[in-house]
Formats: sequence, C-alpha cells, structure tokens
Amino acid sequence: MAIEWDHITQPRFDRIVEALVHRLYAEGAEVEVMNGRGGDGGIDIKVTADGRVWIYQLKYFPDGFPSSHKGRRSSIKGSFKRALEHDPDDWVLVVPCALTPSERAFVKGLGEGAEHPRIRVLDRAWLDDKLAQHADLDASFVRDDLREAARDYRAELAFLEGGTDDVVQRVGALGRRIDRLDLHWSIDVAYRNGAVVQTLRPKHPRAHEVSPIYFTVRSNLRGAEPGLAAAVRRVVGFGTAEELLLPASAVQELSLHGPEWLRIDGGIAEVRMTPLSPAPGEGRRVELVFLNGSGNVGAVYEGTVRALGKGRLGRSLDLQFTGCRITICHADDASVKTTVNCAIDLTGLSCGDALQALDLYGHVMEGSVFRLRLNGSEMASGRFPGAEFSRADYERHARLRLTVEDLHIVQQHTRHHFAVPSELRPADWMLLRIARLLIEGHCVANPFLTSLTMELNGEDSPVLRSILLGNGAANRALLTNFTLPFDNRELPLGAVHVYHPHVQAADGEQALEALAAGRAAGHKVTLRPADGEPYRLYLNRPGDTTDLSTLTPTPLEPSGPASSLANDATDRASGT
Repeated sequence: MAIEWDHITQPRFDRIVEALVHRLYAEGAEVEVMNGRGGDGGIDIKVTADGRVWIYQLKYFPDGFPSSHKGRRSSIKGSFKRALEHDPDDWVLVVPCALTPSERAFVKGLGEGAEHPRIRVLDRAWLDDKLAQHADLDASFVRDDLREAARDYRAELAFLEGGTDDVVQRVGALGRRIDRLDLHWSIDVAYRNGAVVQTLRPKHPRAHEVSPIYFTVRSNLRGAEPGLAAAVRRVVGFGTAEELLLPASAVQELSLHGPEWLRIDGGIAEVRMTPLSPAPGEGRRVELVFLNGSGNVGAVYEGTVRALGKGRLGRSLDLQFTGCRITICHADDASVKTTVNCAIDLTGLSCGDALQALDLYGHVMEGSVFRLRLNGSEMASGRFPGAEFSRADYERHARLRLTVEDLHIVQQHTRHHFAVPSELRPADWMLLRIARLLIEGHCVANPFLTSLTMELNGEDSPVLRSILLGNGAANRALLTNFTLPFDNRELPLGAVHVYHPHVQAADGEQALEALAAGRAAGHKVTLRPADGEPYRLYLNRPGDTTDLSTLTPTPLEPSGPASSLANDATDRASGT
C-alpha cells in the first residue's frame, strides 16, 4: 500500500519529506527543519554538509501549478527569491505531483541568467522511489491511514495507539502464547535491526533430559577467525560453558530435531550458543588435592564449580580457584586424550593470593598426581599432563613467580600493600629486583645510577685532590631516605649506602680552581665511575662494619623481566 499523495494534508506532506531528508544525508550533516510555513524566509529545510548548503522548499500542490494557477507560481517564485538571500548552493523544490514539461520549465527558469544556485525539482516519482528504499518510513506513514480505520473497527491495540504500553501488552500476550507451546522449552524472541532473534530457553534444569533437542550444523570454517574450530569442538563436543558464535559465512545448514513446533524456515543470519545461567553445578564447592611422591597430601586448594558440561564427545569440568581457572575436557572414548586448560589471572589479587595461584599452576605444570573432591565426595583422580608444557612455559612461570615474590618482600619491608599490577615495564622489574636484594642484605649494582653529585664544604684533602686530578679514589655516600619509584608509587626502603671503588670528577679543574681561590664551599662536583660500571648500593644496618673491599655486586638475574603479570600464564596441555 502506497501513500495517497492526493489525499493527505500539507503538514503530513511536510513530515514525510522531512523524514526522507534526514535519511538522505550522512550523520555529519546538519539538517535544520524550519517552523512556521510562510514566515520561514524561503526555507523549509536547510542542510549543511562539508561547507555546502541545500535549501528545500516544500509545496503541497497535488494537482501541480499550471500557468492558470498564477497564485501557486507566484508563491514558488517568492520562496525562491527569499531563499537567494541565504546564498544556497542548491535550491530544491519538492511537490507531490507529476510535473508537466511546462511546470518543469517554469522551475528551471527561475534562475535564468545566473549560474548559482543549482535548481532541482523533486516530484511524486522521486518521493515514491525514496520511500521504496526506506520501507520502514513508508510503512509508518501508511500505518497512519490504517490506524484511523482501526479506530472505526475498535482495533486500536493492533496499531499500538497507546505507544509503549501497547507494545508491552502485545509482546506479553505473544510471549504467554509461546510459553504454552511446550512443557519444557520456550523461545525468547527479539527484533534487532531488522532481524528476528530466537533464543531457545529451557523452562527447568532437566529440560534437555526430559525433552532433548538435537541440532545439526554444517559449517565451513575456512577463513574463520583463529580458534573458532577449537571453540566448536569444546562447546559442541564437551559442553563447555562459553559463548560460541558462528557467523553466517560459516553456517551452511542448520537443522533442529525436537518438538513438532520447533522448526527453522528462511535464512540464518548467524548461530549463537550461550551457556545456561546459572550453569549446571555452578557454585558447588570443590577441593583440588595434590599428592607428593609418597602419596601423601602435599597441598589442597579450595574453589568452586563454574560449570559441569556434557557434549557429543564427552564431559567438561570448569573450575575456579583464586586467580586460576582450570577447564578439563574428558572424552567418553578412552583412546582420546583428556585436555586441560589452565589460565592465570592475577588482576586485583594481593601478593599472597597471587603466589597461591602460581603454586597451583606450578603443580599442574609439574604433572602432579591429584584428587578432585566435589562437595566432599571424590569425583576424579589422575595426573595432570605436565609433560606437554614447553621449556618456554616453565621459564615464563619462573619469571612471573620471581617477580611476584620480589613484590611481596618489598611490600612487607615498606609496609605498603596493594594489588599486583597488570603490567610491569622492564625498568620497574629491575628496580623491584634491586629493592629485594637490598632488603635481603646484598650489594647491588644500580644500572640507573651512573653518576653522583656532591657539594664541597670548602675543606681540602688528599683523597679529594686525587679525585679532582683524575687519579680516582673510592667514594661512599649515605642516602638517608631512599625510595623506590614503582608503578606511580614511592616505596620507602630506608637508609641506603651508595659506593664505588674508583670514581673521578667530571669537572675537576673548576673545583681545583675554586679550592685554590678559597671559594670551594658550596661548589658542586659530578662524580662518575672510572671504569664505566654503575654505583653499588647496600642497605644501611645498625653497627655496620662492612669491609668495602669485599662489596661484590649480586647479579640481578637469574631470569629476565616478566612484562605482563595479570595474564602471563595461559597454557593448554593434553594427556591422560
């Protein structure tokens, strides 16, 4: 049903054209609709985009403006002249009729003798074409005509006369009818951006057992995102509690087998599988018990079940511990290896909890023997497939654990406690290592400290002259309030000695001249190690009698920096 242009009013005509103009221009354009016909200054709609201006003039002349209608032609001409005062690039006349050659020539002749503005006329054919391209607009305005008929037949609700209240009432009534289709299943229906989304929903936790629904998806995963094939195997094969989205490009065919009312007709935009909420078994308490070489309990970790799943190939168990998530997929076929996914997320954890998560992860990597208890009853036992982890996995875990240990010791010493940061820069890692070694009584070379500035008190000495003359000498200073800059914090370590066995003055000549002139007091001298090695640090201890000649720097290694802390250990392994 099309709009009957001959039987609408000027205001309704204006509304239709205004709606179309809004659709025609990109989001960055400015569309202004002027209020008050006649006093609009020659503008009904003004559009500005990229420095160009369009002025639309709307004239509701359903039977045109032939030469016999002097008043109509005069009205069009007057609107055009007033529009010229705004210097438009385009002037557009919109009318709801099919123009005769004479009428079209009249409009084009309005700008005779001038190159500016460009004149266009849009008639009924243009309006019908644009409304066909925007079918929702056409349906919306046609609906107004049907609404009047609905009032006559007392069917206002069908046309949502009451606005959103009627929407709720209509959708609620439809939902109640859908719920009566089956004792065990229902369908949630949503309309999003022109697509109807159907979500199959169980009415109770045992719906899949009492009234099973089977589906077959023929898919082509070529060119799909990496990991999609593995995700399909986990979700479909083992029922893991994760969302699976198959794009339309991957779905070749989808068939459902279940209640008679359940069928799919038409094209499939995409297939989205979402886990139940709450998931089967969610929240139940579990204990993961690791046994030592003697078969005795070595460690016990308490956690909760995220989900218990079942698929075509076997079962899955998704467990959550502090900072660690373990997903086990066990196939019904004994010849198929059980797979284990262990992932660490230290975000927001204290150092103690982070170390606990790393310990659990370490047991999995080592291939420890375990027992799994669910609500106090043994559910499974075996050995984790530690042999499947690579050398890089072990090294990454060792780096991560060392970094968290460093942070834990520094926090205890400084009494400044905070969550493990999600990331560390290499410089932060190095400063953290230096701080821990200092706290534990080691001497450490600080690669960031390559020079030291001292202020002379005016007194001369052989050691000072040796340094200033470039011969070099040992130098030690005490920094009474040494702080560690770490992750936008200042962590107080206390008094620290700065020492180097052989330093030279970078500007010794000026200092010597100041000494000779008796004005050395307050003069600043920059000291740099003669051999290029950085200064050494060690923490001040009460009654310290350290023999400086024995101060050998402790290496910062054994391992390199762990740049990412929060999610640095996620591995998949296979085994029996």
